This record gives sequence, structure tokens and C-alpha cells, in this order.
Amino acid sequence: MKPSAFFLCAFLSVGSAGLPGIHQVFAQSRLTKPENKNKALAQKLDQVMGASFNKDGLGGVLLVAEQGTVVYEKAIGKANIELNTPLSTSNVFRIGSITKQFTAVAVLQLMEKGLLQPDDDITKFIPDYPVHGTHISVANLLSHTSGIKNCTEIEGLSPDIRRRKNSVTDLIGLFKDQPMEFAPGTAYQYSNSNYVLLGYIIEKLSGESYEQYIRKHIFVPLGMTHSYYDTPEKIIPGRVTGYMQLRGDTVVNADYLDPSYAYAAGALVMTVEDLFKWHTGLYRYSILKKETLAKAFTPFTLSNGQKTKYGFGWALDSLGGSAAIQHSGSINGFSAYELYLPTEDVFAVCFSNRMNINTGGPAILAASIATGTSNTREIELTKEQMTRYTGTYKFKLDQPSTTKIFIRDGHLFMQDSRAPSAWQMHFTKPAEFYMYEVFPNNHVFSFDGSGKVTGFVIHAPGYTSTITKVE
Repeated sequence: MKPSAFFLCAFLSVGSAGLPGIHQVFAQSRLTKPENKNKALAQKLDQVMGASFNKDGLGGVLLVAEQGTVVYEKAIGKANIELNTPLSTSNVFRIGSITKQFTAVAVLQLMEKGLLQPDDDITKFIPDYPVHGTHISVANLLSHTSGIKNCTEIEGLSPDIRRRKNSVTDLIGLFKDQPMEFAPGTAYQYSNSNYVLLGYIIEKLSGESYEQYIRKHIFVPLGMTHSYYDTPEKIIPGRVTGYMQLRGDTVVNADYLDPSYAYAAGALVMTVEDLFKWHTGLYRYSILKKETLAKAFTPFTLSNGQKTKYGFGWALDSLGGSAAIQHSGSINGFSAYELYLPTEDVFAVCFSNRMNINTGGPAILAASIATGTSNTREIELTKEQMTRYTGTYKFKLDQPSTTKIFIRDGHLFMQDSRAPSAWQMHFTKPAEFYMYEVFPNNHVFSFDGSGKVTGFVIHAPGYTSTITKVE
């Protein structure tokens, strides 16, 4: 069952003001779980998975690693609803825009070989691309600061474009004549078009297809044996079916999308274990030098001196005061999210075969639990204080769904009208609470001039949202 709508703001926002240096090389890691793994951690993460996914329906896979070793790995839900096949941690998922970091690293590999530089104008590699008298650099593409229109947001495109085979030149033709959104380097705006162009540059400089390049220079060296460039004809062992959930509990097969439409911006598929292999391989500097990888985790500086919240292929933010390197992915039938806390050396990844479900929440909460940042000292409220907060709340006043806060067994609980169960509210201050079993957002009650409760504000990483009390 999908978590309540207002918990979706657990998504980590794209961006951060700067990160510390790259973390030290991992200790030798293993994909096997340590025999002495923390049972308390596993129990808490089991609660996270149980609150996030439906064991009898659409589910997900969560992997958490500390100090280069997997400490938790679990699947819940169905890989195929029609066949009643359970999900496994070895299943292969579409990862959507997490693909972009693979494309970015491929570009950085070509830079190490002296075939390009970040400041090179893209017309050096694509001479006929219309730059409209501006300088669009490779770095602008990598950091989403090019001003090029996002090809997935162009109005009036035929739906058939998403369903048919597209060459890279077909894709470029969709957006190359679109007006620029802004002058290159003056603003940040996420655009899949940037990574389509980067995929084309990789092919031109390497003499290999994007698929061949990624397999030869990344998958094979890192032993990623369950990772592929997605094609519908290919038999991929362990590949799961992708779904969408409509209002209520109605589940439907995801709309068909030919992976060629996603290309270098989102066409890769893999297991969570292979994404962990990728992660550890990067920090062992197996496929990039340390100083080159650091470029990917450096916020781009705009022409006005302001730093964006994106490097090359990764979004840069913070979680509980710690630097965070992260990215999400959403594509027909699938959602994905990965998070790395370099200071604590904690990595979390969550995949789901359901489109538009919050895979960020479980990964963020898992990282918070693993680092201990979610274990803030809890206080007890008086009955009078608890009664003050009981009532009905709404995320959006024009929507029928409601959220109830009520007292049960001497504690306050919250339940959304669309959720199967309630969640306990853990108070750290008289008007401030968390729900550790769900997502690590900080919730703060608000009051009017007379002291009456008017609602509460959700403070998620990089995001706030106001919930209104209606009765």
C-alpha cells in the first residue's frame, strides 16, 4: 500500500551548497551479509519496509551498507502480480535517471583519456547543433545548466514517440530546435536532453554504441553481471514487471515505453547488489581517478557565483547535517532512489516495480537509522497535550483524503484515510514529532494567536509542506 501522500515529501531535494572532500577508499567489502549483523537495525528496517510496501502487492527492495559491507538487504511484495511471483533481492529493475551517473562517469573517463574537456563547446563534437550564438559546454550538459529544453516536457509530441524505436539523432531532433530556456550557465534546470547529447558524444568519441561502451568500460570491470542496457527483445534473467497503482488499490500494467526513448538519460537496468558494486568500485577508484571522481561531486557554480545543488550526474544535499550524495529515478513501471553519506560511509538504495512510489523515504530513513540520526531523545506528553492535537487534518483542502490524529494506549497516532495502518508519533519537544517507522521528517505543530492548533509543518530534506487542521 502506498504511504500517505504527505509523506511523499521525504524525497531529498536536488541540491546542496557544497560537500567535504571525497571519502577515503573503502575497506575491502563483500556482498555477503556479516554473520554478526545488528539485529536491532534489521528489526527497525523491517518496520520501514513493512510500512512502505505491500507484501501481497507492489513492493520493493532495500539494501543498506556500512563501511563497505552490506548490513541489510530485503525484498517485499510481488515481482509479477499475475503469476503471484515474490520479489527477490536478485531481481533486475529499471533504474530510470540513476542512469545519468553512469553516463557522467563515462564522459569523465573520456576526459581522462584526453578526448574532451569539461569546458569544450558541444559543437566540437556535434558541429550542426544549434547553440544560438551561445557557448554550451560539456559541463553545462553534465550539470543541467545548459538551458536546453527537456525532451520529456515538450508539449504536443505524439505518444508513439515513446513507444517506437528511436535513434539518438531522432531524440536530438525532438529538442534541438526548441527555444533555449535560459542562457547556458546562468541557471539550473533538470533536462533529460542534456544526457541524450552526452550519450551521443560518448558514441562519437569512443566509436562504440552507448550500450557497448557502458558494458565494456563499467559493467565488466566492476563485475556487474546483472546490469544491462534495456531492450524489450532481450531476455534478462530476473527482470521484474513494472506497474502503476491508480486510486485506491487498482493496479495496472505500466504503459509501454521503448527504452531507446530514455537512452543515456534513463535506459539502464540492474539489481540493487550491482548498484552497490558500482558504488564501491567508484570509491576504490577502479574506473576513475580520485581527483576525477571529485569533479562529479562538486556543485556547479553559475555565472552569478551561486552554487547549484547538482554536480555531474549526482544531486548534492545534506541529511541531518551530514553531506549527502543522491539521485532518484522514475520511469514507466519503476521507481528508484540511492543515497550515500560519505562522512559516515553509509549507502542505501531502494528499488520498486511501481511507478511514482516513494523509494526515497525508505532509503533516507534507513540511512538515518543506520547512522543513529533518527534516535533523538523522546519525551512523554500529558493527556491534556495529546488531546490538544487530536482531530482531522488535510494535506490539500480540495482533496477528499484526510488524516486523523488520535490517542491509543497512551500515545498519539496518525493515520491517513488511504493507509492500512496508523503510525505512532514520537515527540522530541512538546510541539515537535517524528515517525521513525515511516520517514525521518521533522513535524512541527503550528498555532494561532490564541494558542489553538492550526496544523503542522513537515520539514523534509530540502522541502517543507503545511498540513491544515480542519476539525
